[in-house]
Amino acid sequence: KTGVATYNFKATQVPQISLQIGDVVHILEDHEDWYRGYLVRHKETEGIFPKSFIHIKEIAAEKKRNAENVIPAEIPLVQEVTSTLWEWGNIWKQLYVANKKEHFRQVQVMMCELMEWRSQLLSGTLPKDELKELKQKVTSKIDYGNKILELDLIVRDEDGNILDPDKTSVISLFHAHTEATKKITERIKEEMSKDEPIYGTFCRNTSSPTHSLYVFVRNFVCKIGEDAELFMSLYDPHKHTVISENY
Repeated sequence: KTGVATYNFKATQVPQISLQIGDVVHILEDHEDWYRGYLVRHKETEGIFPKSFIHIKEIAAEKKRNAENVIPAEIPLVQEVTSTLWEWGNIWKQLYVANKKEHFRQVQVMMCELMEWRSQLLSGTLPKDELKELKQKVTSKIDYGNKILELDLIVRDEDGNILDPDKTSVISLFHAHTEATKKITERIKEEMSKDEPIYGTFCRNTSSPTHSLYVFVRNFVCKIGEDAELFMSLYDPHKHTVISENY
């Protein structure tokens, strides 16, 4: 079974392992007040940790490309909000350390809104029309926040669901990307029109250009009998680093 750390835990002796809030753990065995398992992000590190620090999550198995992946059995949007809060939380800490007070407060407000909306999604008590409206608010806030924080743009369908690149054509992805960029730009302009100082520092984002790159692969060579996947990403030769996710 799988769980998530709800408190920080510092290991004081072997074979204990340290945990941070939000860490995902795979549990192999439980005994009295302790679990034995490992961190999903560090599978080579195995040890014990207290049960009271772990929230058990329901999971489901998903088969993809002859492999079985374990995924949380919850609303996909809730999973997205959780991962977004984790990513924004790291940026939020960096803004605090850098003493960027306005940016820090803005991210804090957005995170509080997402946490409140996440609780409403998990409650399961909302009428169908209110649930649909809430989903639109959540996806809009995530896309808006990712834009002003200069994170990757999420491409969605008309219902706000993240498009699966394995099941969507390149042309459809391109059109969805263009539409998403247009909506986010309009949202930023709408926020700017409120004349709130907290958003003033992000004016440059409304005019920043968004580029689309279409790549057509004619040939890909690998040894016969080997399973292979082709990934592409953007590389900055001046900084000697990859500047985009893998595609």
